[in-house]
Amino acid sequence: MFSALLFDMDGLIFDTEQLYKTSWQFAAQEMGLELTDSFYQSFIGIQDHECEQMLVKLYDHNFDLNAYRSIRDAHFHKARSGGIAFKPGFHRLFQLATEKGLRKALVTSSGLADTQFNFAHSTYLEQFDTIITAEDVAKGKPEPDCYLLSCQKLNLKPSRCLVLEDSNNGVRAGKRAGCTVAMIPDMTPQDPYSQQSADYLFESLEDVSALLNCL
Repeated sequence: MFSALLFDMDGLIFDTEQLYKTSWQFAAQEMGLELTDSFYQSFIGIQDHECEQMLVKLYDHNFDLNAYRSIRDAHFHKARSGGIAFKPGFHRLFQLATEKGLRKALVTSSGLADTQFNFAHSTYLEQFDTIITAEDVAKGKPEPDCYLLSCQKLNLKPSRCLVLEDSNNGVRAGKRAGCTVAMIPDMTPQDPYSQQSADYLFESLEDVSALLNCL
């Protein structure tokens, strides 16, 4: 049924979303501001520069974005210095996809430097057939550009690709690109769109392996 798996990264392959949230909220608190859990939910699955513009609008034009970035990034880099854990089921799924001859793409809203850091202690990054990061597209998720580009680089029709996403924005991007989409929620539950539009809803990547074994 599928010729390729298109993997999101944060919250899907790596348990990074909680680290991001803590760092973004820490920086706000250090500047005497509040970043609520509910507002942070709107950040999940989209590029950092878009999230930052949302903060500028929230806190008004006097908000010192450069100072905020400095505090946030320092906190985040310290928090992840010991390495970031892979989500349960990733190792087996990646191996199974290789055994079945499926092509593999990494399609992330994160930048290349963060992507390379996350994979630094493994050989997975070099095993992807293509890698799409924030630098590769003008419009990030929920726009479909990143998934359309990954399909183009794989020389596959979107209908032949299974997108694996943890966020509602990612589900939107995958469906708008014309791909089949499986959602494996991390910090954010399915919203009404994902409930109606996602082709599969799984609890973990182990469920994706079970799907591939049934095809």
